[in-house]
Amino acid sequence: MQALGNDYLVVEPGHLERPIDGALVRQLCDRHFGIGADGVLLGPTERIGESGAETTIGLRIFNSDGSECEKSGNGLRMFAAYLRRNYLPADKFVLEVLAGDCPVEIISTDPWEVSVDMGMAESLGDMELETPEGTVIPFHRVDIGNPHAVAFVPDATEELARSVGAWAAHHPVFGPHGTNVQLCTAVDRQTLKLQIWERGAGYTLASGSSSCAAAYSAFRAGYVDRSVTVTMPGGDVTVLIDNDRIHLQGRCEFVAHGSTFDS
Repeated sequence: MQALGNDYLVVEPGHLERPIDGALVRQLCDRHFGIGADGVLLGPTERIGESGAETTIGLRIFNSDGSECEKSGNGLRMFAAYLRRNYLPADKFVLEVLAGDCPVEIISTDPWEVSVDMGMAESLGDMELETPEGTVIPFHRVDIGNPHAVAFVPDATEELARSVGAWAAHHPVFGPHGTNVQLCTAVDRQTLKLQIWERGAGYTLASGSSSCAAAYSAFRAGYVDRSVTVTMPGGDVTVLIDNDRIHLQGRCEFVAHGSTFDS
């Protein structure tokens, strides 16, 4: 599946011959020697009851480097669509990930559009980092169930994401697990332009949680209103800020299905 160019493999635990681990995730996500993806969505990790609207369904999310992540806005939307198409008659249910419960709602099935309650955002404060070239860049740190560092720049470009983003993502100040990095430009009161470097996947065309972190930071800084369109290379999502609670809405698509040999 893909959401704005951010692609994931949906794998059901019962379809695996052995438990999933980092090595298998890396093999599957390798774009040259595997299937290729930004990550793996493993689920459902518990039985789906008959009353879908009241059921909490487990989901594990893996980055392409084999690490497990706490939350993915695009991953949640894709997996919600997968469940709705294959298992659930309900348009509202709850997905449980490492970061906690995330209520989801199917807005449309043609095309697939899904809204996710991403939970509470927490500001972790501002900081400045000096690049190896001597440029000082201010970052705003945000926790939305996973860590983010947002930098506002005059023009967010892929080059900045691949240079500054890649450098900052694993800066020692962010600890051993690093952070997701967003290079962000406020276009107007309703629009943000975003480029992203993800700590477990590298440069990516879109990220739901990154969109939420950037919109929240921009709103706190007074750059945008509560409802924001976040424009990324892969497309647009809508982020709604309700106090410190964040809602994400956007499209996703089914690309292909099949099987692979476990060698």
